Amino acid sequence: MPQKAILIVDDSSLARMLLKNIVTQAFPHWLIVEAPNAEACLEKIKTQPVAAALLDFNMPGINGIDLAAKLMESDPKMSIHLVTANIQDMMRQRAEAMGIGFIKKTRIQRRHRKNSWPPRWRTLTYGIN
Repeated sequence: MPQKAILIVDDSSLARMLLKNIVTQAFPHWLIVEAPNAEACLEKIKTQPVAAALLDFNMPGINGIDLAAKLMESDPKMSIHLVTANIQDMMRQRAEAMGIGFIKKTRIQRRHRKNSWPPRWRTLTYGIN
């Protein structure tokens, strides 16, 4: 069975590092694929299939929701979550209407200090074989 992979897309290298640490604690055997923007992400998934994606919303170029739509086109089974500090209700509703999970970055930072996996992220692996 191939190794499961998760994609982390954020233009902040610090945010990617924080997410990578959290994911590594929760899923130590998963491959972590990183991209600093949507364009790099779309190139990487051409050669590396992923089961799940954690996407920032505010990035240069294509934003996280538009990227999520492209990822859903390429793999409708991919588990996708927006991980963002942008907590506007309209953006959150749009993500939920698309079936995308939503996780606030502020919660991640607090949980990471406590060294615990955010409970809402349990849905990250739902449906992934």
